[in-house]
Amino acid sequence: MKLNKKYAALFEEIQTIPELLNYMVDCHGALPAVINRDKDEEQSYSYIQMRQDTARVASVFAQKGIAGQHVAVIGNLCYEWFVIFFGLLVSGNVAVPIDRELNESDIEKLLRHGDVAHIFIEGNLARKAAYLRTALDPLDTLVWFGEGSVGEDTSDIKNLCQYLDGQPVPSPLLPLASHVSPLNSAMMVFTSGTTGESKAVMLSHKNICDNLCCSLHFLQDVHFTPGERIIPVLPPHHMFEMTTGLLAPFFYGGSICFGGGLKYISKNVKYFEPVCMIVVPMVVEGLYKKISAEINRKGKEKQMERFIRISNRLLAWKIDLRRWLFKDIHGVFGGKMRVMVCGGAYLEPALLRRFNEWGLSMRNGYGITECSPVVSCNMAKHQKEGSIGILPPTCYCEVKISEGEILVRGSIVMKEYYKDPEATAEAFVDGWFKTGDLGYLDDDGFLFLTGRKKNLIVLADGNNISPEELENHFEKLSLVKSVMVCAKEYQQTMLVTACVFPDHEYAEEAGITDIQAELERETTAFNTKLPPHKRVQKIEIVPEDFEKTALGKIKRYKHGNERFV
Repeated sequence: MKLNKKYAALFEEIQTIPELLNYMVDCHGALPAVINRDKDEEQSYSYIQMRQDTARVASVFAQKGIAGQHVAVIGNLCYEWFVIFFGLLVSGNVAVPIDRELNESDIEKLLRHGDVAHIFIEGNLARKAAYLRTALDPLDTLVWFGEGSVGEDTSDIKNLCQYLDGQPVPSPLLPLASHVSPLNSAMMVFTSGTTGESKAVMLSHKNICDNLCCSLHFLQDVHFTPGERIIPVLPPHHMFEMTTGLLAPFFYGGSICFGGGLKYISKNVKYFEPVCMIVVPMVVEGLYKKISAEINRKGKEKQMERFIRISNRLLAWKIDLRRWLFKDIHGVFGGKMRVMVCGGAYLEPALLRRFNEWGLSMRNGYGITECSPVVSCNMAKHQKEGSIGILPPTCYCEVKISEGEILVRGSIVMKEYYKDPEATAEAFVDGWFKTGDLGYLDDDGFLFLTGRKKNLIVLADGNNISPEELENHFEKLSLVKSVMVCAKEYQQTMLVTACVFPDHEYAEEAGITDIQAELERETTAFNTKLPPHKRVQKIEIVPEDFEKTALGKIKRYKHGNERFV
């Protein structure tokens, strides 16, 4: 599919984040860029105000001589987070967003590796801030922002952050003047580290702007209207949220809405009535289970199935009554939801199909941090069940398959891994980035994902097993909360084993007293449909859930993942 001519021309001019911010203000100046809800009272910040406050933060950096440095931002998204982030990039610094859920020592390790000497941290993270202030000695700057801002700090930046909270806005400033080059580093983003140590990915302004164009390309048929509302679900240290969930809505003139964090997501969705959400399979599965449980509680299973059959017949005649037939389900999402984009991990096709049958357009895509991150995505009129979508225009991204592995090259691919030339060299072959993901392209140009190269179980007879393929079977079972398939030794014999953390609440509700026996029965059922070498040979119930990333991926290396038989 060809690149939208409007975007192609525009992104020849927008090559840096400051240029993007100026464009946003020129097009949407008076509209609210950010809306915060506190007890049903809204406080909004316009695009003009966001650029003004960004300019102030950038000027403070300049006064303090902070330029070309790595600066960490640790905390939940809020208005101050955006001002700090844009201020860093406008002033030529590198923003280093860090997962606030990591423990103190893990954060310290990342900051040391990233040569970070300046930290902005959410006020609610006082214990972590105190630890970092002591551990990272010398630490040039530690500044509080957002909710719960506390602690001693005499820096001008802190005073400025306090000033930004609810103070009058002076007269408009001129467009941001910045001498940032498109090839300058804009962000240092740490990989999730599911198979080992996190790597520091260096992304340039051009990487991010070009990937934003890829996101806009995939969303062009959604027809966003300036002023429509979006609720961020994923944390800001994930590039999927950054590029597709934040910068893309800003480009359209959308309003990013907050209201007390993820624990209030259900209330916020109904209050703000968003038109779009960026999600991961873990979120989709949770929403599906919640909706299905409510349907079952009301005894409406047969009615819903009948409505789906009626709706599908009407759609064949181009009559769409899904918002009316499934209005209660749409009400769960505020009533205005038009599209949800899912990425980050494998999404069960049956789930995607069911959301689309309800009239909640669910699109599955694929990305990787090193590619800024979007590489492919399904669209309304360009989708195929089981695939992770079509590719963006070749001017930004090319994909090929080499020995089963997905390789990418183009302007969206990272500059390097910071301070790791060996890993950088190992990640590329003849200019192509090796994603480590296994997959294939079909004759229609759709990309399919089959597993992760490092996770392959290699059998003694030479056959390979992708554990993700087997895990997908288990994840369909209501009795299974989490599962990791690996090879484990039992009585000097290596067996393909499913380590399962059951959903004990479901088991109790369903009257299942022998969880082991029920899992073995289910396993036998789907094993008969698999080739002998792919069959699960043993079920092991684990006493507690696996340690996971923020996207819900299991950190396999922490759970004795034996891969070779």
